Amino acid sequence: MTKIENSDPSATPSHAPNHVAGHAPDTAPYTVPDLAPGGGVLSPLTKASLNTLCDSGVISTVAWQRAVEFCGFRPDGKAWLAYWRQMFLLGGALFFLAGVICFIAWNWGAMTPFARMALTGALVAGSALGAVLLGPDTRLGQVLLLACGIAMGPMLAVFGQTYQTGAELWELFRVWTALLVLLALAGRQAGLWFAAWISANIFAALWLGRSLSSPLDALGQFFMVPEWLVAIACAIACWEWMARRAATRLQQNLDDAGDGTGNNPDQNINQNKNKAHAQAWLCSRWMPRLLFFDMVSRTTFFLIATIFDLYFRDGQMLWLSPNFVVGFALVTAALSWWWYRTRQPDLFMLATLLAAGAAVLLSALAEAELFFSAGSMATFLLWGLLVTGVTAGLAKILLHLQRSMMTSPRQEAETVAFFPSILASATAGNSWQTLWAHLQAGDFVPLNQSLSDALGRLGAQPSPWYVRGMLAFGGWMAAVFFIAFFGFLLFESLGISSNEELTVFAASVPVLLMGRVLLARQQLFARHFGFALVIAGTVGLAIALCASIRPEGLACLALAGVLLVLGILMGNAGYAMLAAIVIGNSVALGIAFFYGYAPNGFAASETGGAVELLSLWWALVCAGLACYCLREHRWRGTARDKVAEGWFYGFYASVLIFEMFTLAPAYSLASDMGLPGLATGYLGLAPALAVAALAFWLGKGAGSPARLLTMAGMPLVFALSWYLPGAGLALLGLTLARRMGSVVMQGFVLAYLFAYMVFYYYSLAVPFSQKSIYLMATGLGLLALALILRLWQAKAAAREAAHA
Repeated sequence: MTKIENSDPSATPSHAPNHVAGHAPDTAPYTVPDLAPGGGVLSPLTKASLNTLCDSGVISTVAWQRAVEFCGFRPDGKAWLAYWRQMFLLGGALFFLAGVICFIAWNWGAMTPFARMALTGALVAGSALGAVLLGPDTRLGQVLLLACGIAMGPMLAVFGQTYQTGAELWELFRVWTALLVLLALAGRQAGLWFAAWISANIFAALWLGRSLSSPLDALGQFFMVPEWLVAIACAIACWEWMARRAATRLQQNLDDAGDGTGNNPDQNINQNKNKAHAQAWLCSRWMPRLLFFDMVSRTTFFLIATIFDLYFRDGQMLWLSPNFVVGFALVTAALSWWWYRTRQPDLFMLATLLAAGAAVLLSALAEAELFFSAGSMATFLLWGLLVTGVTAGLAKILLHLQRSMMTSPRQEAETVAFFPSILASATAGNSWQTLWAHLQAGDFVPLNQSLSDALGRLGAQPSPWYVRGMLAFGGWMAAVFFIAFFGFLLFESLGISSNEELTVFAASVPVLLMGRVLLARQQLFARHFGFALVIAGTVGLAIALCASIRPEGLACLALAGVLLVLGILMGNAGYAMLAAIVIGNSVALGIAFFYGYAPNGFAASETGGAVELLSLWWALVCAGLACYCLREHRWRGTARDKVAEGWFYGFYASVLIFEMFTLAPAYSLASDMGLPGLATGYLGLAPALAVAALAFWLGKGAGSPARLLTMAGMPLVFALSWYLPGAGLALLGLTLARRMGSVVMQGFVLAYLFAYMVFYYYSLAVPFSQKSIYLMATGLGLLALALILRLWQAKAAAREAAHA
């Protein structure tokens, strides 16, 4: 996990070896804790914490810019090269691997058994040999080793189908799991352990359900097996034990490296650093978090099913009865709370436990029919208040945990070092102390302002994304109950049967005003209650507008205007994000509706109508995104900053959603208004222009060779965006995410790109053999681009060394 990604206050910050700011090294750096003088752990040195320092007035905007550049959160030319090289490496390996598998599957009958095994074996052996030669600690070595482990599964399948060994499907996954475990032990990376865990899940499911007729039935039944909960708990316990030992050894090795004693201090330092790097991968937090989330999700689902008395057939159970899960849940919850609260503080684990407990509690109250006897209208109102209260209670507990984890004293051996993600650049090796000394040396902060005073004035730290998402989900649930309450109030209790649109509008305005007042309060319950009310009131306004204004295109544009005004007036980042999502698609829908009602439909206006207007609208949106990304410093230090971030992420999400609607003509706007689908290059011009603008402005201070390389890549960007608009949009998202330092946004964009490319190749109207060739060609092209960037990086480093 990188420091950019790690916005969790329960995690300790990084202190890596010094390297060029913003540049990700080929080998992932190790990290050590950043401790306060009193023995407490300082808040993580992340871009979010620097943003909060600036927004709260502790540091100036100029100091914020310098701090972001010094810590490497804002990438320079070297960091951009490393970032895109990693992306191209990962994408090229996945595309090429998929192409080889599809090629073998298509030509199965025409190929000899030796040829089948030779192709898959060459893929496994080549990737393994490359990982050995490059080293498993390098970026490329990690990618090749992961590709080797994934390719072993198809090789085993080819072997079984070619020679008809009689083995069942579960036996294939058993062998594959064993091989992945061996590779994970040798490669020392959490990605291989995750692949081994997925394979082990499938193996266990197929083995337990081997008497069933379908593998899908086995996978569905596997979710309800209590024994696997014990297996997950044991896996988490083993990982945490090894991570704790690794963190202790890591600290000891780094202390020895810092002493530099002995006959050859430099050699001792390098040896200790190598030992530290060998231990650091175990301290990555994303793997145990995934395991814990899997265990808690299964347990919660089991408990909710038990509460609602869903069926449990005896054939589904092995040795443990369903009642075992209740005791297991209580014991694991108590032990997990103790461990992740005192021994290994982790806010993600505690938030997961609290969310699961809230879900089980609400399910039990629903089964007990709480408030059901009060009537439909009162039931929805009371349940909305109940959900709001539970959400506010969770927020209060999580904020208390967040604050206490920042100030609680911890031994150095108990802190956790974080291993950077293969997808994101790690920050430079700077702690709060080195950053503050640098800012004071440059007169960016006063010399008499100490670090402890500055962090003490910081106030409440920004909550991690998963905490904000969980609380927002609770607010949306409460809003649904309030919307149902107002519907019953207006149309059942009051019996309104005429002028419904005007009545809904009149009832929504007071709700909005009340929500706006409560949204500005300091109490948690009031804020969450106000957030739910403003959503309910906004839905009422939207219903009234869409039901009263004709034609539909004008209603969509009117809704966009109303939401723009409301988003500004509310002054809430979450509301602004939702408003931006709806505004972006409302304007696009308005344009589409207008041209859908043309005399000859959309096709008659194709050369001067909706395509150009839609492209112009999305070009304006993408230009706004690029402008905000480049001018982020203009918003820092103002009260509008958080709201501006909500507009930024919301408008990008709106473009993604619209592009998803244009994927499948059977389910998109093409069925009603004739909007084009994948072949529409016009929709891809907007992100291509935004990427070109970002490349031009960011490359202003670079040398001529770097700018030449950037401009040479622009035709490829436009060609990609023309033929694959969704891929161009993902390229813009990855650029924005790296510039903004948001690994969460990067993850969502990569997930979208994966789904988009799967759909594209699935729906591509060419023979399957050509699809496999296209996949392999795409993979080789991406790998070639990665090689070009690597050679360019090496030449740039050589030129710098010569000048030095």
